[in-house]
Amino acid sequence: NVNRRTMKFVCFSALVAAASAFAPAAVPSVQRGVSTTQLYGEFGASSTSFYTTAEKQDTYASLEEILESKCKDEKVRQVIMDMLDVCADITEALRTALVTVEGSMNDFGDAQLSVDVIADNLIWEAVKKSKVVREGASEEDPIVRDVDEGGEGEFTVCWDPLDGSSIVDNNWAVGTMMGIWPKSTGLLGAKGSDQVT
Repeated sequence: NVNRRTMKFVCFSALVAAASAFAPAAVPSVQRGVSTTQLYGEFGASSTSFYTTAEKQDTYASLEEILESKCKDEKVRQVIMDMLDVCADITEALRTALVTVEGSMNDFGDAQLSVDVIADNLIWEAVKKSKVVREGASEEDPIVRDVDEGGEGEFTVCWDPLDGSSIVDNNWAVGTMMGIWPKSTGLLGAKGSDQVT
């Protein structure tokens, strides 16, 4: 359970770092002939670097505490936790899965690998179990499908289960990308700015 919490925190940290990539660019200023760069937050010059000025601490806030302080909507917090849980499951599966070609292609013409299918199946299971997800769609199966048996779901989740899977056998970086939209817009016809997170 500690490994799952650590993995969720690492996934959350990666999401925060990815989101900071969209922060305003550093603004150079000149003072007495010396060029300096304005920093945003605690990260380095580009605001996306993992080099940080933060000091090591004995303890850190839990993921739940961070989400509670940064995200007031309980249902948004729940969908984030549900999706981070499945990201941890995907990480565990990648550690043991053999990368093979499935012999099929997704709707976009990409050859499906075994790890694509494994990751996609794990996410489908997660959105079906979630109490706050109403619809899902995947790069591997891009049809928006109702997954909300109880009728209480609030969000549509769309994902690429394993972006970069073609390089996973070289031990290069791969990731799961997700977009989460509210019931009010759904996915079809929605804009990126409509996403809740």
